[in-house]
Amino acid sequence: MKQNFLQLCGAVYLEGGISGEITSTQNQNGEAKRVVNWVRNAYLEILNDQGLVWKPIHKTVVVQLTRGQGTYTFADLNLPQGVQWDTHNMRVAINADLSDETFVIHMDFRQFRDYWLFSTRRAVISRPLNVSVDNDTNLRIAPLPDGDYWLNMQYQTMPQTFQDDTDISVLPERYDNAIMWRALRHYGLFEAAPEVVARADMAYKETMQQLWLDQAPEVLVGDPLC
Repeated sequence: MKQNFLQLCGAVYLEGGISGEITSTQNQNGEAKRVVNWVRNAYLEILNDQGLVWKPIHKTVVVQLTRGQGTYTFADLNLPQGVQWDTHNMRVAINADLSDETFVIHMDFRQFRDYWLFSTRRAVISRPLNVSVDNDTNLRIAPLPDGDYWLNMQYQTMPQTFQDDTDISVLPERYDNAIMWRALRHYGLFEAAPEVVARADMAYKETMQQLWLDQAPEVLVGDPLC
């Protein structure tokens, strides 16, 4: 059973030998407030580890483009938690059932700008061929869609931080302890307790190693050079 925000804070109390108990994450002060912040920060630190690589924060959706519009924010496509586009896995289709799907090819934004955002090519309207992400993290599509195409794509989300007692992480249940161990490390550093830091580090590294093997994308390598 997954541990919620309050239970993770309680686990830090237990493993750290902190006196008393924590019965709520809300409106705390002193030691309890520090533990609440350490757990919240530990969750964010793990989510951000190596640039949001974890599988649970990668989502696949089908959204509809607008005729003549080549620039999109996450809000434009009703993706409020989006933080990065996966432009290597996008396809478009004019049919809602995706039966005429074709790939749109990723371009580095410098190349995209030099080719599609140049002279009369800015206004070319046709079936989309290329996709990129500009310096403001907007999705750029070219040529401009000549219809209301369906875009089949993947993107990265940033889950909400822990706020309420019952909030749970997006990671699988078996990795909840990674949050607790990282928070315990913060506690050990604050208390100048090297034995606590060492124990937390060892357990955290073991858990994170399993998390990496299980929840990080597969690493692909190219063909031999010779």
